[in-house]
Amino acid sequence: MKKRTAGLVIVLLCYSAALAGAFYFIGYKTAYDRMENSAPAHIPQTFYATISEIQNDIFTVTGMEVNDINFRGAFCFSLHEETKLVWRYTDISVEDLNVGDHIAVTFTGEILESYPGQIQGVDMIQLLDDEK
Repeated sequence: MKKRTAGLVIVLLCYSAALAGAFYFIGYKTAYDRMENSAPAHIPQTFYATISEIQNDIFTVTGMEVNDINFRGAFCFSLHEETKLVWRYTDISVEDLNVGDHIAVTFTGEILESYPGQIQGVDMIQLLDDEK
């Protein structure tokens, strides 16, 4: 009788462990698939830069040393109608920006891995210099 009870307990424990393992992997696979298929969350990021070159509406900038190491290199981006240009909470135009100006670049798009890095989806350029 004891052998039979012990055997039944062992079978139930093995069955429970197999069932728990199966549900764990099903849940893991479901969560991973949802994460892979969801739209990427675009979180606004801002970094500080110095304007190196301006050609029409395409800017090339160099990140400042105060930035995270990922934003200390060279980047380029183009301005769009939606890109907001500000200086001291006042709207400015592209003509107000010059090579050598210090700016803050806020974007929600991706950065293409090239040299210089190409920033997509620039939301705002803020002129940081004290005088205009």
